[in-house]
Amino acid sequence: MGTQLGFDWRQMVHSRKNLALAGLFAAAFIIGFFALMWTHRLDAGQTAQATANAAVANYAEYNLDTLSKAQKPLLANLDAQNSATGVIGLGIKLDEPDTTRNGLLSLRNAQLEMRQRHFKAINTMPLPPLHQLKGDVLTLTKLKNHDKPAITGVTTSSSYIVTILPYLSWLTGAAAILLACDSWVERRHHRTLMTARPLTAGVAGSSRLLTLTGFYLLILAVGLLAIVVLPALFNGIGNTAYPLAVMGQTLLPLRQYLLVFGGLTLLAGIWIISFCMLLNTWVTNAYLTTFIVAAVAISPLMLPQVFRFLWFLPFPYLDSYATLSGTLIDRLNQPLASVGVGAALLLGWAFVNLGLFGYRVKKEVA
Repeated sequence: MGTQLGFDWRQMVHSRKNLALAGLFAAAFIIGFFALMWTHRLDAGQTAQATANAAVANYAEYNLDTLSKAQKPLLANLDAQNSATGVIGLGIKLDEPDTTRNGLLSLRNAQLEMRQRHFKAINTMPLPPLHQLKGDVLTLTKLKNHDKPAITGVTTSSSYIVTILPYLSWLTGAAAILLACDSWVERRHHRTLMTARPLTAGVAGSSRLLTLTGFYLLILAVGLLAIVVLPALFNGIGNTAYPLAVMGQTLLPLRQYLLVFGGLTLLAGIWIISFCMLLNTWVTNAYLTTFIVAAVAISPLMLPQVFRFLWFLPFPYLDSYATLSGTLIDRLNQPLASVGVGAALLLGWAFVNLGLFGYRVKKEVA
């Protein structure tokens, strides 16, 4: 088995496709950093302005009607959101981080109230999910209590990581799919790779899974290096103890949060690799495999009502950030979609995939 692993590893690092994938993965983060830094995309000022515009439009619409007692709290909430965005804009303009943070806290509190009280304008306002709002309130409150600034744009390494975390799961998932889309096709086309050494299907499959997982970790390391080093060259590492909320309830410093996030991302990658291997026992076209796995991965996002009842499948938990932040609970309206359940399901279904893979390979060889 050790020889097989060695053979596979040399084959992997000499694969132009996989080396190109590692380069593209790092390039995506480099391009993303400069794009976010230069365009100020997703900065607090831009997102606050979008909220202000929506609040003013809703205030004007509902204020045209006869002002009822039930309508007064809605108008007060819209006014609070609009006022908070003004404080955020003033803090950014005057370069006063404390003012900006306090404005963000007021805005998140008003948005959380709208979510919890289900105000009439809830569907026309750009509101984050409930658990994310709860987490933001916890984070901003702790920052205020310790007189620390909030992250409002992309500058340092830590601010870049916090900003791209919601998109990181999708990038790493795409890397895993592209890495493993032909994970067993080459073995079927070149049977000497299976017959040169007498290995059982289970050993061969485990060897392949470990090899691909190792290279997946290498790709993640290359991306992480780009995330940390490039912004640090301009503005330093930043606050690695920046608090982030898990499930909207518990705060973890950024460095610990990344460890949990990395563990979930690794489990998601292992499941994707094992699923691609299993799929390759039926499908011999790498492009078709890529399409099928990508469709499976985004299905919970497209059909959240269906996966409210199919929460025991691994697909929803491929989005590590949504699982960790609690957004997945809001998306599926399923309180069982927690971090622990997600980790257990990803690992358990990876073993199921590997078992089915071994059965399929034995049947094919027989």
